[in-house]
Amino acid sequence: MISVQSLKKSYTIGNKSYEILREIDMQAEKGEFIAVMGPSGSGKSTFLNLLGGLDTPDGGEISVNGKDIHRLNEKQRTLFRREHVGFIFQNYQLLPNLTVEENVSFPMYSGGKDKQEIKKQVDELLKSVSLEGKDNNYPSQLSGGQQQRVAIARALSMNPNLILADEPTGNLDRRTGTEVLRLLSSLHQKNQLTIIMVTHDVYAASYADRIILLKDGEIESDIRQTEGANHDVMANLLAKFNS
Repeated sequence: MISVQSLKKSYTIGNKSYEILREIDMQAEKGEFIAVMGPSGSGKSTFLNLLGGLDTPDGGEISVNGKDIHRLNEKQRTLFRREHVGFIFQNYQLLPNLTVEENVSFPMYSGGKDKQEIKKQVDELLKSVSLEGKDNNYPSQLSGGQQQRVAIARALSMNPNLILADEPTGNLDRRTGTEVLRLLSSLHQKNQLTIIMVTHDVYAASYADRIILLKDGEIESDIRQTEGANHDVMANLLAKFNS
């Protein structure tokens, strides 16, 4: 589904250029749940932004479903994101003046669906993330975990085949974060979604099928988990490996 070849990205600050990603090569199959880890400054979020077409590389290629997304113009990339990618952010990115229903539904109106069809789909999405009855609440009336569930429902609203999650449990305590991870894992298995999640948390990474470790802009390791692995045991192993 995703093919990354010789991906490079640098930023210039003042008169100095900083190389963030160096010749990254990666393949991801449909339905994989991949965690991307690494120390601060390793290029994790930059990598995610490039995969989602939110930023442009200095070199290399990112192909999604056989299409090189960075050969598209800005309008085409916007359409690509709307039709194929759902984003989940650490700080939820909900609109405070909109209700839960409105936050989840607003991307759908750009697709030309009628209001009854949108209402039905929102109800189904809120049920899938265990938020029935919260449709008229505002974000300020919800807990952090509930807000992230709204964000997940919104990410699923256009039926994407790729979910990009940037530290989705970063603002949550362990219990609430685990609930969100279990939800993502369940949706991944049920809908055969491809999920790429950036995280610094080894416990969060243990929910992925595959863990990519970035260091100094390069892939240092690419670990595939065994099915049924214990999350706490895997997290301990990852912590030792990543230390």
